[in-house]
Amino acid sequence: MMKQLKVILCMLLLVATLPSYVYGADDAADLSYRVDITVTDSSGSPKFSFDVGENIFVKLSLAYTGAGKAPVYGFQGKLHFDSYVVKNTSVKMEKDISMNYSYGDINYVYLDMTANGKDDEIMKNIGTAVFQARNNGTFDFSLSNFLITNKDATLRGIEPFEDVQIVVGSGVKEISKSSLYEDIEAAKAYLASVTIADNPKVIYYPDFWYTTKSAQNLRSAISKAEAVFENENALDTEISEAIDLLEIAFSNFENSKIVGPKRWVITDEDSNASNGGSNGSNPSGGSSGSEGPKHQLNYTVNASVKGGNGKIADGFENQTIRATTSATIRVIPDEGFETEYIIVNGEKFIGRDIYTIPEISRDTTVVVTFVRKTPFTDIAHDDWFYFSARYVYNAGLFTGTSETEFSPSKNMSRAMLATALYRMDNQPNVKFADVFSDVQSGRWYSDPIIWANESKIVNGYGKGIFAPKVSITREQIAVMLYRYAESKGLSLQSEISTLSFKDADKISAFAKESIHWAVSKGIMNGNSDLTLNPSGLATRAEVATMIQRFKELE
Repeated sequence: MMKQLKVILCMLLLVATLPSYVYGADDAADLSYRVDITVTDSSGSPKFSFDVGENIFVKLSLAYTGAGKAPVYGFQGKLHFDSYVVKNTSVKMEKDISMNYSYGDINYVYLDMTANGKDDEIMKNIGTAVFQARNNGTFDFSLSNFLITNKDATLRGIEPFEDVQIVVGSGVKEISKSSLYEDIEAAKAYLASVTIADNPKVIYYPDFWYTTKSAQNLRSAISKAEAVFENENALDTEISEAIDLLEIAFSNFENSKIVGPKRWVITDEDSNASNGGSNGSNPSGGSSGSEGPKHQLNYTVNASVKGGNGKIADGFENQTIRATTSATIRVIPDEGFETEYIIVNGEKFIGRDIYTIPEISRDTTVVVTFVRKTPFTDIAHDDWFYFSARYVYNAGLFTGTSETEFSPSKNMSRAMLATALYRMDNQPNVKFADVFSDVQSGRWYSDPIIWANESKIVNGYGKGIFAPKVSITREQIAVMLYRYAESKGLSLQSEISTLSFKDADKISAFAKESIHWAVSKGIMNGNSDLTLNPSGLATRAEVATMIQRFKELE
């Protein structure tokens, strides 16, 4: 007992005599943290078992496990989840902490750009990720790679809290759909990891690349597989066929790999020789009269913004990069905007706030564009249609079905498409005419339908009927886009003579020419079962994608 009292007394004396810097603004002794996970339903009540379709809220917070305190200069970490069982629908960022979804992870990043540091109180609410339970299954929300940087730039590991197990529905995965999803995610991850280019001059053995056409074919196969996966009523035979078709597409893609030529390896001796070194020989060992190629060791990378609404982070505007090494560009969108495209030497890539060019082999120009975020809570970055939905929203072609809903799976009506084309034509003045008995003056679709009729884009169903609220079919979409293109003098030449779809004979006579054109131009694709489904209905997400492809032809 006495021995224990002595130990306690020594500890109290030690704490009492700790120097003041322990609680100072710099790094401190006994400075450690723990990250906690809180899982709730929409009411804020803790919950660990959810029904399919229910929303799940996951909040991370930081707790001290030591006595020290110090400002935070940097923070990073990952939240892992099973993206087959739950789908990330949104993130609620706090303070300056960035949250981004990427293939089954939420990535958390905070970087102090003022060099002053922030009080670590900001970490008490790291942010909330919102998910929707979409398939039966059981998984753990888990954490990894959580680090904090304090003033001395030393990375301090954070002790994650215990994993949190979540059960959705029956808790048992549907094997066939789970297999399809795993194949989709694997194909998407591989596609994102490789270089897509056409005859590049900057990739050397043993590196390789794939052509734009081969990548488009794989993306098309992925989209078709995703359509089957998202179909709640998909039959086992359809799922099995989708798995087979995706595997074939991936195999074809992998077989299209192009390996780069041999690289000239630059050495110090080569550099001296190419700059007139005194040894009088060239790098290849030939005579001094046969001059070898000159090699540049450094290149410039200049980044700028087009159109405003964001900026290049300080220190990333102008960089000098050693040849064959990578260069990173960090961009900061304005409030309410996100990175749209990163354009590297004229080649366009989907935008990210931190973008790395894998290899610099010439002076490089980077142009960044920003776009307004959509207000819609029912679409997410990982949705196959996200960029098309964002495109039509920013172009003013689509509005939401409410202030916060895009309704991507809702069928597109005939009036909606007429309105989108009318907006595409800058909404010219229209004098109302009593053409269709079911289109009265003063409705939101009145002017668009009258304009479309006057422009010979729509004729109606005959007998003075337009049916504005009726869902539009895929072949009707092709016809309206074709006639709109014709009215604008765009090329109507089809690059294919026959259609290979199983149901090509089901295409209505009035739509055959239009569908040949739409398929030829890449505006319309077939389904995973090699059908076109011409009389099938199209969702708002599908039409948004077709319209973006159409606009990119102009």
